[in-house]
Amino acid sequence: MKFLLLSFTFLCLLNYTFAQDSNSSAPESQPVLPSDFFAGALADAKLSEDELGTQRLIDVKSSELSPSLSLSSSFKYTSNPEKSNLPSKKEDGTTLDLSLMFMLGLGEYGIGEDVICNPSFMLMHLRTYNDTVKHFGTDMRLFDVDVQIASLTFPFILPDDYTLSIGNTYVRPISFRNDGDERNYKMQGNILSYSNTPSISLSKIIPLENGHILNLSSGLSYAISNGDTLSESLGEATFQTLRSLVPDLENTLSNVQDGMTHSLGITYIIPVDDKLTITPTISYSKMFYKKGANIGREDVTYILGGSASYTYSESINISAAANYTAKETNGINAATEYRDFISGITFAINHSF
Repeated sequence: MKFLLLSFTFLCLLNYTFAQDSNSSAPESQPVLPSDFFAGALADAKLSEDELGTQRLIDVKSSELSPSLSLSSSFKYTSNPEKSNLPSKKEDGTTLDLSLMFMLGLGEYGIGEDVICNPSFMLMHLRTYNDTVKHFGTDMRLFDVDVQIASLTFPFILPDDYTLSIGNTYVRPISFRNDGDERNYKMQGNILSYSNTPSISLSKIIPLENGHILNLSSGLSYAISNGDTLSESLGEATFQTLRSLVPDLENTLSNVQDGMTHSLGITYIIPVDDKLTITPTISYSKMFYKKGANIGREDVTYILGGSASYTYSESINISAAANYTAKETNGINAATEYRDFISGITFAINHSF
């Protein structure tokens, strides 16, 4: 609660600094598609929000459902494909993402005279292929993954262009690479982990006199995860060998990711014309791990980036993006620190029913 109050104060102060005519209106928003899972897809998978935030331009409230489908493909360059700081890390890799997303708007509901809620439900299947040009042979096949994501979000559109969003995101990464290890395939069932992440966020849209838009956001979330045990991750034979060397070794969950994350973000939207939009962004997030081997660990992630989105037609969108990520930790499992530059292009086809 203290964090939310501080976040609200932060947005209010910025609102006072950049406040515009209350009768100004923002242009209609375009959907944003998710990207890399292992580079932070859970953070990127706020799929019910768009790049301008939820717009308070709704005068008619309706309970009608509004389904839509989106199919996208992204090809990206990464300077650090293993997301590692080790001297032996690989450099200059590529990834290919293929995704299919179903969105269902659940209607628009008035709360009093000044608040509107337009909840939505989302299902997505994302497949990531690493090192698509085979620069590293078959070494990166280990990181190829399917990610299934489901989310339910309740955005409350408040007066003065504020939006309070409450929701939950379920994520299930699945390894689709068997490579002939039938025993390991049957043992793990290919499912790497499960996680549920309830979240709450507050955003503020500030239309500027030059036609540009400033979007400020602050959020708080808590990840509840369930992953493979050591024996499931390593194989029973390997685990028993390790146990013979370390008698006190417990068969604990190997990748528990339980923890709380708070984040701040600033997005600056530049509508060049009715088809092209340029969007520089900067974000900060800090995660506090609460369970397992990572207990006591704190990760801080900074992302500086930008994108250009071109709407070819009502159904076709092409975008290019680049960002620089710096991840730091407090010393526990320091190998997870890394620096990475990612750039790429995305082609998306959207259809509303």
